[in-house]
Amino acid sequence: MNDIAARPALASALDVPASGILHQLWILIKAMSTSPRRVALLFLPLGSVVVIATNAVFQIQLNNWQGALYDALQNRDLAAFGHQLLVFLSIVGVLLLLVVAQAWLTEVGKVRLRGWLTRDLLDEWLKPKKAYLLAFAGDVGVNPDQRIHEDARHLTELSVDLGNGLLQASLMLLSFIGVLWILSAQVAFDFGHGDITIPGYMVWCAIAYASVGSWLAWRVGRPLINLNAERYAREADFRVSLIKVAERSEAIVLYQGEGDERSHLDQSFHKIQSVARRLASGIVSLTWVTSGHGWLAMAVPFLIASPGYFSGRLTLGTLMVAAGAFNQVQYALRWFVDNFSKIADWRATLLRIMALRDALQSIERLHSDQHLITFYDAPAGSMTLENLEAYLPGSLVECAALEESNITLKLGEHVLIEGANSAAETTLFMSLAGLWSWGDGRIGLPPRAEMLFLPQRPYFPPGTLKAAIAYPAEEHNYTDDQYANALDSVGLARLEDDLGRELDWDRHLSLEEQQALGFARVFLQTPRWIFLNDSLGAVSEGNRATLMMGVSARLGECTIVSTGGDIGHHFFRRRIKLKRCPRSRPAIPASK
Repeated sequence: MNDIAARPALASALDVPASGILHQLWILIKAMSTSPRRVALLFLPLGSVVVIATNAVFQIQLNNWQGALYDALQNRDLAAFGHQLLVFLSIVGVLLLLVVAQAWLTEVGKVRLRGWLTRDLLDEWLKPKKAYLLAFAGDVGVNPDQRIHEDARHLTELSVDLGNGLLQASLMLLSFIGVLWILSAQVAFDFGHGDITIPGYMVWCAIAYASVGSWLAWRVGRPLINLNAERYAREADFRVSLIKVAERSEAIVLYQGEGDERSHLDQSFHKIQSVARRLASGIVSLTWVTSGHGWLAMAVPFLIASPGYFSGRLTLGTLMVAAGAFNQVQYALRWFVDNFSKIADWRATLLRIMALRDALQSIERLHSDQHLITFYDAPAGSMTLENLEAYLPGSLVECAALEESNITLKLGEHVLIEGANSAAETTLFMSLAGLWSWGDGRIGLPPRAEMLFLPQRPYFPPGTLKAAIAYPAEEHNYTDDQYANALDSVGLARLEDDLGRELDWDRHLSLEEQQALGFARVFLQTPRWIFLNDSLGAVSEGNRATLMMGVSARLGECTIVSTGGDIGHHFFRRRIKLKRCPRSRPAIPASK
């Protein structure tokens, strides 16, 4: 619409999901459970559980093997040493197979999960009207392409990696905490009144050490969540600015506006750099915690278990088993510490994805506190407009209204709606199409299959020229002769040899040729109701007259409604005045 800059003013509170992270995950899981691919999606996490659980069992075997190896070395037992090397090869062989299987499940899981999430978002985005209405939903409606493409990929990859890591850490914790608890009985303290043992001593030490590290990581890394979300938003803005320059390069060069565009791009990129610097500072601060915590963990288990070793209760091998078990428990407990930056990144990406998904599912309730135009099926062969006024985008007080209160259009009429300005005309055009529903009054529409709407710039899908003309119908619905006749009717007979050629027709043709090609759909699809909105403004006056005479001659009882005088006033036998005026009902403030 012409008032595109005003779109954010119509946004309601759809930008950020109000629900918590667990509720958001539950929503995604429920949506996944209804997917036709749910069996394949379920197989991969179940397979990962089996592989990771088996891996945990063999990790215990490997830890016990270390104790046996160190005891053999301490006793200088060559035969036992050789036997332990064979045991090591068998354990490592199984672990290698498990690691490869886990890697396969992880990578395939990322592919399948991304496939489901992307299709789910596309299904929501391309439901009738939603892609158009999303532009009026505020910040969440900006750059949906990045959220569907980049954010969906990033979220699924992080989800699989973090999910597998959390599962592995949890199973390791359950597997080794028992070992550590048993070995804690061999760590005794002599305070002069006999040896004292503390049940689960090493377990409590591991929990305390990990808790301190997790708390520090949370305190230091908490700002990373918002910084990551802001970075993604700024990156998207910069990419859109680059695309805009690439698409409008001709006009920019003609105006010699390269310097201005460079300045705008510098400003946009500066915002990225500013966020990146703050993010880098936050990551560095978090690294102090995570790395320091990790390095200290190398000595802490020996320090904790040393009373048992120096008292003679623990052999060197048992000490190494205890240290290994402590490290495994510690690794599991400090998973949060080691992955906090990834968790922050994941949380920020989940927020963006859920904000988009929530907005798409609630888009029809956008500004539900405002009045809406009522749409209904008109009697056969007619279209009715009753007390119609359409609220102008971005305005809380103005609307586009027809001077006549009750209007009935019949088949075969040529009607010009004029008198206001392009913003009002475009708003009314969108209302007649059923896309812009904010306003008052009633519109009785003929069957949608009988209507064809031609905007100022027509849309051509990727593919052949046949597909471009037939859109939204399938190209095989028409014969080659029908395509050739349609092109000839709009003065583009030279393109007949290109009917089977695949090109980006938006870029290949001038605006005049695009409008003429869009009008070829009229001759090909033969609708009974045609709605125009500056649809031939770029076509020369002589060619416009030829096109309209061709429509009158070939389509017979076809109604043409134009919200602009670009065709020429002499063509229309009926005119309806359109005006900008104050709303008949005051705007209701949107709820927060």
